[in-house]
Amino acid sequence: MTLTKANLITVREAAKECGRNEETIRRWIWSGKLPAEKLGNQLFIKTTDLAIHTGKDTPGRQLSTDELFKRVAELRRQVSARAGEFDAAALIRESRERHYE
Repeated sequence: MTLTKANLITVREAAKECGRNEETIRRWIWSGKLPAEKLGNQLFIKTTDLAIHTGKDTPGRQLSTDELFKRVAELRRQVSARAGEFDAAALIRESRERHYE
């Protein structure tokens, strides 16, 4: 995808788009959760990256519950294929037991 002005938005525009504070958007960027590019002194975010991070297919469209469950199921399938089957609840219990020993 060729980057154009239409593909990039500022931190302020991103905050307005997803209903968050500008500082929240900057924290997402600094923590590596949201990719951004610095052009001069200003950070720019790809609209597609913001949509992915906020759980929207395209800016302005929230995923339906069915779409969300389908994505979760696919991610679980991918994790299982890489790491094998595991019981997350059992791992958490085991971790807590070790913590309180």
